[in-house]
Amino acid sequence: MKKNMQQWLVRPQSKLGPVGLVVLLVTASLVTPLSLDMYTPAVPHMTEHFNATAGAVNLTLVGYFLFFAVGLLVFGPLSDRYGRRPVLLAGVVVYTSASGLCALALNIEMLIAFRIVQALGAGAASAVSTAVVKDAFKAEKREAILSVVQVMFVVGPVLSPVLGALILQVFDWRMTFCALGAVGVFCCALAVLFDETLPQEERYRGTVLGSVGQLGTVARNKGFSSFLAIVGLYNLPFMAYIAVGSYVYISFFGLSELEYSAFFAVAALLTAAGPFIWFKASKHVSARRFTGILLVVALLSGVAMLAVGELSPVLFCVTFLVFALTEACVRPYSTNILLSQQEGDTGAASSLINFTHTAIGSAGMLLAVLPWPSYVFGIGALIVASMAAAGVGWAALLKSGVPLKGIKGGSFERPRAQASAGSEPQRSAR
Repeated sequence: MKKNMQQWLVRPQSKLGPVGLVVLLVTASLVTPLSLDMYTPAVPHMTEHFNATAGAVNLTLVGYFLFFAVGLLVFGPLSDRYGRRPVLLAGVVVYTSASGLCALALNIEMLIAFRIVQALGAGAASAVSTAVVKDAFKAEKREAILSVVQVMFVVGPVLSPVLGALILQVFDWRMTFCALGAVGVFCCALAVLFDETLPQEERYRGTVLGSVGQLGTVARNKGFSSFLAIVGLYNLPFMAYIAVGSYVYISFFGLSELEYSAFFAVAALLTAAGPFIWFKASKHVSARRFTGILLVVALLSGVAMLAVGELSPVLFCVTFLVFALTEACVRPYSTNILLSQQEGDTGAASSLINFTHTAIGSAGMLLAVLPWPSYVFGIGALIVASMAAAGVGWAALLKSGVPLKGIKGGSFERPRAQASAGSEPQRSAR
């Protein structure tokens, strides 16, 4: 088995091997979902402990979100210049140290500051982990690895509050950050064993500012940007559910915290089946057709939630689960398609992919708390609106002359020699 998996690698891992590399990538991908949602059940305890307002404690979440996005945009391109290993190592060390400091915070201001530092480290880890998949694995195996890595971004936010609630049954809020620190220590140990996957000859050779400027080069790729905007819309209602799901189950349906945790856990476990559904379906249907099918199914799940979601927690959970499965299906293969749109600048592309999902998800969290007739109605309406917009965008992209490798004819990949010849004078000028 191990010998077969060794053949999946383009860049051998002498210490980690393929299995160890996958574990590292999965752990690095889990860092942010855990950091965002594991401590949310402890927010009331933290408000009381620090004698702070709810708004001040909420800054620990908002600050994390904003600076995680900054970390994504900065460290992905930097990994194209300096290599994946140093950026990943720096990111996980910063994240782990900040997690420990969060547990030791003496006041709310210190906690907010440490959360910001924690977010920057997590941004580096998340951006690099997606880029490493393209660097290290053969094209025909990349989608399978991405399915494992990317599904963590879907399962993690659903499972994290459950883990946080379980920790609070025995310990206080500080232990949630100790748990995050333990995840960071494990990730650090794996990162130390990680062999570089981006050779010197394939790295960006311009200035630091120039490497960050490669974000614009990737964003100008119309196929990349259009498809990213379409699949990114899945994250809007998904994160809306994460933001207000506890209120729906506990306040609207009157469930206990334990029952609410059970519903979240079931949704997380079943959502993990998404990539396997795609693997089965991909033998019979193209990515182009499957994308259209998923958009229709997701839209209908929103309609069903509006129609029957308020009748019982089971119906609400089932209608949302259908939507969540569509996102879990689309995320791995769409990420593979997006990474395939250009030959170089993988770190920049990885940053933009994760940043867009984060930005759209944060918009969903803000929209979720609007004065809807009920939060169930709000989530259903956001599913319908987002999927309708995505469907219109998808139809327009297919009818346009914009090529999208893996979906419709054409490629944006530039020959190495041509790219170097065209851009070398500019690099020298810098």
